[in-house]
Amino acid sequence: MHRVLARQLRKVGLGEEPPTREQWTQLLEHLDRSYTDADQDRYTLERALNLSSEEMRKRFAELREAQEQLVRTSRRAGMADVAATVLHNVGNVLNSVNVSAGIAMDVTRGSASVRLSKALTLLAEQPKPGRFLDEDPRGRKLIDYLGAIDRALGEERASLLRELEGLARNVEHIKTVVIRQLSSAKAERSGAHVVEKVEVGKLVDDAVDVLRTGFPSGHRVVVAPDYEHVVVETDRHKLFELVMNLLTNARDAVLASPNGRVVSVRVRRGPSGEIQLEVRDDGVGMTADVREKAFEQGFTTKANGSGLGLHSAACAAMELGGRLEAASDGEGQGARFTLTLPRKRSDESSP
Repeated sequence: MHRVLARQLRKVGLGEEPPTREQWTQLLEHLDRSYTDADQDRYTLERALNLSSEEMRKRFAELREAQEQLVRTSRRAGMADVAATVLHNVGNVLNSVNVSAGIAMDVTRGSASVRLSKALTLLAEQPKPGRFLDEDPRGRKLIDYLGAIDRALGEERASLLRELEGLARNVEHIKTVVIRQLSSAKAERSGAHVVEKVEVGKLVDDAVDVLRTGFPSGHRVVVAPDYEHVVVETDRHKLFELVMNLLTNARDAVLASPNGRVVSVRVRRGPSGEIQLEVRDDGVGMTADVREKAFEQGFTTKANGSGLGLHSAACAAMELGGRLEAASDGEGQGARFTLTLPRKRSDESSP
């Protein structure tokens, strides 16, 4: 007898001898019960599988609907974040635009051209201009007076050109901020990241110039620059925006501290060729808890803060292929923020 069959027969009480009729009947009944039980188990399993599949399809449909709802909600929230970020970053520059426009209007209102018009009118009223210039005391002074007016007009022209150049740079930056944010929101890259060679110290100077226009009257803030000549290939406008946020944060920290006075900016090339830009202040400082949350969106310790500046700066640092780190020795001990960037945005590992 086959060993497998013999083993199965022993399980139902049959030995090596051929089974009797009664034993065969018991064996068949045992097999029938086993088949019936197996068939019932198969039916139960199939039913359970059908129910599980139906439940899974239902849960999957619910999950897909929840996911779509989350995407729609995230998109709306994302657009709100984009709008808030645009307003915040544009607001950093708008004050400078307003100040430059105000200076240009003041220069124009008080222009020396008004005095020139009066001098020309006086000269035109003379029947004999030549004799007037030679003999009349007023005429003898007119040449020197016109020279002074010419010098004043030259100074006015230089001042207006400086303010207009600043206006043009700031308006261009505002336009770039808006275009880039909107392009990002639409998941487009049409000019959103233009990589170019940027002299970091010059860019920081431009940002400091914009920041200074926002200082309140009688402020005590001193900006101390310390630059190495460093050039990086990156997105100029995004880096400018990042530096503006760091400088604005440092300025506010200094103004909020009774003893704060100095914002120092240091630019160096790191040991591996990376670029390091440090903004340090002697302002209100940060506790360990505040330092941990400094880059969280919406987190702020300022009474009128938005919680967008440092968050936006940290995001910009990552988009530029770098990182932004915060440090402080505690409350009242000032703070420092260190930006580390690759020398080339497209090749972060380049030495």
